Amino acid sequence: MKTIKKTSLLLLAALFLILGGCATNTKDNNTTNSKKEKQVLNLAADSEMDTMDTTISTTNFTPMNNVFEGLISYDLSGKLIGGNAKELPEVSEDGLVYTFDIREEANWSNGTPVTAADYLYAWKRMVDPANGSGYAYLFSGILKNAEEILAGDKNIDELGVEAIGDKTLKVTLEQPVPYFLDLLTIPSYFPQNEAFVTEQKENYGLDAELTIYNGPFTLSDWTAAKGDSWKYIKNDAYWDKDSVKLEEINTQIVKEVGTGINLYESGQLDSIKLSGNFVPQYKNNEDFKTTNKAWIYYLELNQEVPELANKNIRKALMLSIDRQTFTENVLQDGSEPIFGHVPQGLAKNPETDKDFREDAGDIGSFDVEEAQKSWNEGLKELNKDEITLELTTSDSEDSKKLAEFIQSEYQKNLPGITIKVRQMPDNSRLDNVKKGEYQMATTYWLADFADPINFVERFDTEINRGNYSFTDVDQLIEESNQQFNDLSTRWKTMIQAEKSALGEHYVDVPIYQTAEPYLEKSYVKDIYRPVFGSRSFKYAYVDSSK
Repeated sequence: MKTIKKTSLLLLAALFLILGGCATNTKDNNTTNSKKEKQVLNLAADSEMDTMDTTISTTNFTPMNNVFEGLISYDLSGKLIGGNAKELPEVSEDGLVYTFDIREEANWSNGTPVTAADYLYAWKRMVDPANGSGYAYLFSGILKNAEEILAGDKNIDELGVEAIGDKTLKVTLEQPVPYFLDLLTIPSYFPQNEAFVTEQKENYGLDAELTIYNGPFTLSDWTAAKGDSWKYIKNDAYWDKDSVKLEEINTQIVKEVGTGINLYESGQLDSIKLSGNFVPQYKNNEDFKTTNKAWIYYLELNQEVPELANKNIRKALMLSIDRQTFTENVLQDGSEPIFGHVPQGLAKNPETDKDFREDAGDIGSFDVEEAQKSWNEGLKELNKDEITLELTTSDSEDSKKLAEFIQSEYQKNLPGITIKVRQMPDNSRLDNVKKGEYQMATTYWLADFADPINFVERFDTEINRGNYSFTDVDQLIEESNQQFNDLSTRWKTMIQAEKSALGEHYVDVPIYQTAEPYLEKSYVKDIYRPVFGSRSFKYAYVDSSK
């Protein structure tokens, strides 16, 4: 099974780039003392909200995760727990049927109960071809008949979801999906109240007052037309309101880091994201923090290029980059070298609780001597003394830095190689890579959900963009998808697949895992910052003793 079609996958990048929260400039919230006396935060966001309709939006996931809630959620440690559902579902022996019991106390912000019909309505809207939902592909090949419905070959009522009474939802999958519960934490799988949505018609989700909520907070002081500021207000109708300590989060858009820092230093912001030259400038500040993100940068290699079809050449390219020097001396933002595709912090061994990256270990290293040995063998096999390769990269600052570093490392460590850098807008770079119109390209991948397969499946013949096919890799990926009822064996199979692709076939060159550096006041506690996905403010609070 292929989890998500390759033409659609990068749509989710927007999900992980949207940050929640921001600050207002009122006198009441302008001093440190006032913040400490009340459970109020002033945070920063860097993009406007265009809609709060979960079936339409392809951004805005942090706000949505804080004002809505799905069947399944995460606790503060990142463990899957029941959200609207009382607990994790009952699953049939064949892994196809999930039965969820919805909490009796789960209500919308107007007091209306959250029911199984709310999920039925929202999910049917997602797969209705007439709606053209941007994230409908997250249902295709997952829910029974979703792919055929989207293609117009089946009726929408044939979707594999059924309301059994008011509070029981039965979901039937197309085939076993071991990471299905993780998908349910994405806003595309959240419920919608049909009566309210229908009443608002095309205006639903375009104004705080024209939206209904079932999460820890509600929205206030926001319209899509204005969109540059809003407030989160504690939702007293939320079933778990006793866990929510914050009364209010004031929000405005801050697009320039320098502006945000000024607001932070004047006490008007409690947290601000850093980037660029501001990172080394504030690295020794007591408020400086960084968190890993499930986002890797790597070098794609097009094996339709004769030189890159040579395994020894690819091995040399893998071993001849000093990633540590790049992350420490060039990026300086907390990013870490990586010798694998699955990032640190994404997923843990179901038996030992050990991180995937720790279990799988480093696949490769920085080893100039071994790189040169493979390089010379590859040149000999190609009957060449030198090779010129083109490196395609985007025109962003970090991509330029990475391309220049790769060019320098290869030309220094591999005698006879010439790297020509070709820069272009990121959309153009991606388009060229998809079409196979490149030789080497800097690229990135970020998590859609907390399962290693989201990265490992990138090696599959039908998904990879390096124009390669290795039977052993394809077989291991397919085996992992069939091992839904043996999670320990599945885990080992995914490790084998990654090792085969990178340690035996050298299909691409992993370089680093990104980090998110930020400044945050010491009195701000328990904002949930996962390595992938959106921040959650459900458990956050202000520590008045600080």
